[in-house]
Amino acid sequence: MKKCLVLLMAVLMILSCAACSSASSGEYPVTLASYTFEKKPESIVCLSDSIADILIACGYGSRISARSDDCTQAEISALPSVGAKDQPHLQKIVEMHPDVVFADKSIKDEIYSQLEEKNIPVLIMMPAKTTSELTMLYENVCRIADGNYTGKENGNEKAKSIIMTMGDLQRLVPKSNVVKKACYLYDIDGNAATERTLAGKLFDYTNTVNICATEDNDGQKLNSLILNDPDYIFCAIGVKSKLKSDSRFANLRAVRADRIYEIDAQLFQRQGNSLTEVLSFLIETMYPELKAPHGQTESSKETSEESSTREESSTPEESSTLTSEEPSDESSEEASEEASREVSGISMVVTADDSLTITDGLEYGITESGDDVTKIQNRLSVLGYLDSEPTGYYGPATQEAVLQFEAANGLDPDGYADTVDLRLLFSADAVPAVGRDSN
Repeated sequence: MKKCLVLLMAVLMILSCAACSSASSGEYPVTLASYTFEKKPESIVCLSDSIADILIACGYGSRISARSDDCTQAEISALPSVGAKDQPHLQKIVEMHPDVVFADKSIKDEIYSQLEEKNIPVLIMMPAKTTSELTMLYENVCRIADGNYTGKENGNEKAKSIIMTMGDLQRLVPKSNVVKKACYLYDIDGNAATERTLAGKLFDYTNTVNICATEDNDGQKLNSLILNDPDYIFCAIGVKSKLKSDSRFANLRAVRADRIYEIDAQLFQRQGNSLTEVLSFLIETMYPELKAPHGQTESSKETSEESSTREESSTPEESSTLTSEEPSDESSEEASEEASREVSGISMVVTADDSLTITDGLEYGITESGDDVTKIQNRLSVLGYLDSEPTGYYGPATQEAVLQFEAANGLDPDGYADTVDLRLLFSADAVPAVGRDSN
């Protein structure tokens, strides 16, 4: 009995030391949205297949204890399922005793509320729309998984690695005077991937024009599809046969040449390693001369005859009204310099604001909330960067406002309001938004 007590005390001391070490290192607690995590989560239920993709990419797949039916990644396919991601089986989740549940906006309100009532943290993670948002998404997911410093650094490095790989793939694309046009369709009614999504921006990396890039509604996207006559159509599973049998699309170049390729819509929208996998498929399909040494299927090949037909029928003049904005650090720097020049030509008076106490190491980012965030939003509003009412929640609008402020003020634009950003933001040296009267 005495031996057992000694062993028990030793175990408790080890656990206590581990907890103190974690706290003293500053890794935890981690606060995100309205939740504070005191320790590293050992059991994660992942309803969002995109977040599961990120966790796997960052090396945290072993922490996932259960998944939704939508999480079909091979690495976690053997794990128990709790049902569909929008309406999972509540009791199955409860029985897993998860430390956190990762979901997306599709989750039903009643399920979300019932999980909260049972004190199970549910984090709804919004998909990234840009590469800067992708970095922040990775950092926030990894902060929960591995702490404020270790996790954030891991997320940052992995996101940058994926973005760098995407850039490397783009540099493989042959230079050509022929403008290629493409799109991704979720259905035949015009629901397409636009450049408001990261999936839609993938076409920028293929040096092709996404003909459905900027349309605001499905009707406009459908018109663009027909009028702009794409060379390639990528679509969700099951859409190809519908396109080929619908008379509205019979004369499209991609339909006539049978250049329609199906990619699972879930895979197309995931933001882990699937991003580079999908991009590789897009590039190899449109540029068969770059065929990878392995992993290419017959469906992604193009005959030389089809290629010749495309080259002859698709000319720069036909697409002269379309533009393709390629993602590059150089263009971002040029945009920042241009914004700074415009601002410098306007005489404005800015007064300092001491409402926020700024200390070393202070930083706010997407999904965080509180009085400090409200003060940041108020200051951004005064300087003309934020049009919406302050809410105290650091959402996409606040992130975009911070990005614009950073760009206009010569700071590294990452969307995070850190100590350097905040000191300048609240000082009299802050440069207001173009056209803002700060008197």
